[in-house]
Amino acid sequence: MQDRSSGEKAAAVWTRRGFIGALGALAAGSHTVRASGASDQLAPWRDRFPGRSVARGERDYESWRDAMPWQMYTAPRRPELILRPDSAAAVADAVRLSRQQNMSLAIKSGGHNVSEAFLRNGGILLDLGELQGIEIDAEHQTAWVQPALWSHGLLRMLAPHGLAFPVAHCATVPMGGYLLGGGLGYNHDNWGILACHSVLAAEVVLANGETVITSPDSYPELYWALRGAGTGFFGVVTRYKLQLYTAPQSVYESAFIFPFSQLQQATSLLQAWAQSRPHDTELMMLLAHNPMAPPDASSAEHKMAIVRAVVYGSSVDAAQQVLGALGKHPLTTQAMAGNELQPTGLEQMSVSSVDARMGLGFGRYAVDTIWTDRLPQVMEAISDHFIGASSAKTHFVVSPKMNRVLPEDAAFSMIGDTFVGAYTMWDEAGDDDANFAWLKGASARMRPLAVGQYINEVDGFRDPSVLQRCFSRQAWPRLATLRRKYDPHGVFAPWPGTG
Repeated sequence: MQDRSSGEKAAAVWTRRGFIGALGALAAGSHTVRASGASDQLAPWRDRFPGRSVARGERDYESWRDAMPWQMYTAPRRPELILRPDSAAAVADAVRLSRQQNMSLAIKSGGHNVSEAFLRNGGILLDLGELQGIEIDAEHQTAWVQPALWSHGLLRMLAPHGLAFPVAHCATVPMGGYLLGGGLGYNHDNWGILACHSVLAAEVVLANGETVITSPDSYPELYWALRGAGTGFFGVVTRYKLQLYTAPQSVYESAFIFPFSQLQQATSLLQAWAQSRPHDTELMMLLAHNPMAPPDASSAEHKMAIVRAVVYGSSVDAAQQVLGALGKHPLTTQAMAGNELQPTGLEQMSVSSVDARMGLGFGRYAVDTIWTDRLPQVMEAISDHFIGASSAKTHFVVSPKMNRVLPEDAAFSMIGDTFVGAYTMWDEAGDDDANFAWLKGASARMRPLAVGQYINEVDGFRDPSVLQRCFSRQAWPRLATLRRKYDPHGVFAPWPGTG
């Protein structure tokens, strides 16, 4: 089946996300016209399965498969069976079936993984989309959350308790894969380094179908692995226990817009701010298309750099004092526009992320990211390539880190001074090749200047070599050893692009 048009799939994505109605084809349940082959062999089991399912060749299969990713591009890989369990017990049933039938199992929480690692040729796709529960212990500032709970949903449920968590900057990213692969969320430098470092325990279904609770004191090797292994984890997490944090009393932001010809000055401002900011300040630079540029402007004039600071303050005065000091830096005078000391909030920023997606259109995405200690050189290397981007929606995100001391009890083991992400976005399937080629060119310019890469935002199917670069020299072989120990029969799908 060919990819649907952008408009058709946009409706499907919104439907699947719950913004404009029911779950579409997924809501049709297991009442599908069954095909022969594997589907017939599994029919008795599927009739008893506490959830929904569809097999390759059945009437609703293509609509189910096409709805799995959150974006418009659907990778051309087809599992034999898609299961949507309605409980943790049903997850365990699915894992046991996978082992009994010798069918590799791939896991999806919300479909945001940039490589679409949940889509494999053959085997079973286990869609955890029904697992959205939460139990909050406000007194002890902890919560048990299921993997399909959205970032915005978690923020909204914590707000009445005066609590917060470093959820993803995109409201519709669920907790599952986000936490497994690190989690660069709101105020993450001040709240545990990365989101995965705020995971206190987890409920995991192992390859033999057994369900265990893992923590620093129980199955510590699994606890180490699930905090950063990303698409290489060898289990199904059905619940996470999270450390919560006192919500900030006042959130304020300032932003300065530079013409692209002043990229060097914008980069210098970002680095200067990074040297002087307190822990409750999040910094970012966005390289983007300039919608204010006249049609006859040069290619460079159609781009801009936005340097932004967000302060999660204990009071209005504290937040404004920090931003006021940052705004006095001499380089801010070279900006062509600024918007200072604007009040905002966690929920407001989360909702704005959805508005921004709607403004751009849903689009087709491809991503590559690096950690670097050489930001000025990276900006110099990619500037001309960015000017020639295939799509006006393509952008870069740059975020300096504050805390680089990573705990040893987490597989997340690769970090640098600064995160740099190249995000190419386009609308039509006919432009796929041009945009993937552009991203490959961006990667070729960034990677020689990288200390490593970020497992949540790399595509191992297009280049399996990126996977090892996401981990330290000690963590990578340890993950392989633990996979052999906990999944000796290969129940769970291997790293993307490796088998």
